[in-house]
Amino acid sequence: MATKKMSKKFIMIISVITTFGVILSSRTVLADITVDSYCQLTIQTMQQETNNLQSLVNLYNQYKNDPNEFIRQEAIKKAEFEQARNALYTSFGTTADEYALYMGEHSQEVNEFLKSNANIKQQIDSLSSQIKELLSQYESLKGHQTKPPSPLPLPKKSAE
Repeated sequence: MATKKMSKKFIMIISVITTFGVILSSRTVLADITVDSYCQLTIQTMQQETNNLQSLVNLYNQYKNDPNEFIRQEAIKKAEFEQARNALYTSFGTTADEYALYMGEHSQEVNEFLKSNANIKQQIDSLSSQIKELLSQYESLKGHQTKPPSPLPLPKKSAE
């Protein structure tokens, strides 16, 4: 009985230490990202997103008359985009979650850096505008997409 209690305590202690280690290691990675590299990653991420959205617009135009094939191709593309995005984060020694946390913890430094580096801020603002425009275009196109026929019969309207 005492051995089971000690075993449970040991497992609990190891779990706490492991969790604490993971937290510390992710905090260490965050500390390795500089404001400059964060902004460069932002630009590259936004350039990638611009290309991705343009690809989706082109994909829609290619398959607009075949909604089922469009949905299939869209899923394939989005999986490819996710892999490329993760590879980009990895190339900067970070993850998407750590990238998102960085701005929350270093927003003042990032904003000051952007004030001092107008060209970088201009690139980010320009890419942001492009992304908004392409996203709007893509969502508009998808809104006009004809829906694939339902595999289920539609309920019959009753005559009143």
